[in-house]
This record gives sequence, structure tokens and C-alpha cells, in this order.
Amino acid sequence: MIFRARQGTRPQVTFTADFHELVQGDLVPGPCVLRYDPLRLVRSRAEAAEHRIEAHVRLHPMGTEWHKTLRVPAGAPLAALDDPAGQGYMLETEFTIPDGCDEIEAWFSCRRPDGHVDWDSEFGHNYWMRFPLHDLRIDGATVRSSDRMAAFDTLDVAVTSVAKVDSIRVRYRPTSTPPVGPGSGPGGAPTAIATRHSAPLQCIAFEGTQKRWAPASGGIHLPHGATIAFDLVYIVGAHEHTDDNQGSWYVAD
Repeated sequence: MIFRARQGTRPQVTFTADFHELVQGDLVPGPCVLRYDPLRLVRSRAEAAEHRIEAHVRLHPMGTEWHKTLRVPAGAPLAALDDPAGQGYMLETEFTIPDGCDEIEAWFSCRRPDGHVDWDSEFGHNYWMRFPLHDLRIDGATVRSSDRMAAFDTLDVAVTSVAKVDSIRVRYRPTSTPPVGPGSGPGGAPTAIATRHSAPLQCIAFEGTQKRWAPASGGIHLPHGATIAFDLVYIVGAHEHTDDNQGSWYVAD
């Protein structure tokens, strides 16, 4: 059975200083925590003054909007607490996810004293977030051993998605590989290089509100005896989303 982290837990979206957008938890109607690092917008400006960051959220498919002012107090130690992983000085609030919502669109703005407005909006396209725990179900992921004389094993992945998903691909890498290259590691020891690969899944059935996905005939070829860490990258409309098990990846062996 594939373990999926934070299934059934309250949703949270985090915007980190290094411009990553993290979707955590499950798509549970009700309060959703929004965490925002103000260094995305105020990094180059003096920290003596108060900053007001406007958070904007649009909920799809209903199109309703939520807006709120997030205040950074004058003298807040932004630089001293700078943490690109979202553990530094974070602004935090909540908005409500209504029944039927399956996608969140967000953008942010900050007005300077001279009237100029700085935007954090993915260059005008806004940030689009979905919840993989709602969109995808991993029905199985196994490495099928082939004949001992064969040069490879096969990765089989079975996924069920909501109907809106247009495509899915598997990104995978061995968790260990044979040593590569003489003297390239500490003390002259050879190092192991685990290269990430990618393979598309095919929609093999469309059943009303769901699609079922699997690798092309023959599966995905792997090094013999490998244990594989993988995640799923999927597209809905014009937007790409990632299911990496809340940052911990999935494992198949």
C-alpha cells in the first residue's frame, strides 16, 4: 500500500522566500492556512517602515474572491530570520475553501510610499494550486523483476485521477546506483550518481468522473534490482502540478 502523507488533514499553502509554492494537506472544505514570506516582495527595501502586503485569492470553479491586508511591522527582523524553506519570518492568515472548490489562484501586491506597486504574480499569470490528494489516487507502484538474464526490471504504476487531469508523467530515480567514476568521492572513493528520469502514463480508461492511468505497454524499464523513488507531475488545463507526497516522494521496490 502506498502511504500518502497528510491525507485527510487541513489544507495549507505556503509561499517561500526562494519562490516556491507548497501545497500541503488535503482539500478539506473549511479554513485553509496561507503562509507568506514577505521577503518575496520587500527584500530590497528598508525594514524601518511598516509594509502592507495585499493577498488575493480566487477560488475555482466558482470564481469567488478573497482579499486581505497582511502587515509587516516596522523594524521586523526580516533579513535576520531569512529562511528560503519557509521557516523564517512568515505572515500567516486563513481563508475558507468552499464545497466544490478544486483549484486556488493566488497573487500578492505591495504598494511603496511613492505609489509604485510591486507584484508577486508569476509575471502576471498568478499562482495556480491544486491538491494532489484530491486529484490523484495511486492504486499501486511496484518494481517487477524480470528474468535474471535480462538487463532491466519494470516499474508498474497505476493511478486514478479526476477527469480534469489532462496528462501525467512519472519522475523517478534509483535510491542507490552502482559507483561511477574513479576517485570522484571523499578520499578518492567512487561516487554514486542517481539520475532522475521521466516517463509518461497513458489514460487507459475514462469512467465518468475519473480517469485511469498506466505506463505504456511493457512498463517503465529500470536497472535490475533497483529501488525507486518517484513523484507524479500532472497537467490540468494550462497548469502543471506536482504530487511528491508532501515533499517525501514515493518508493517502489
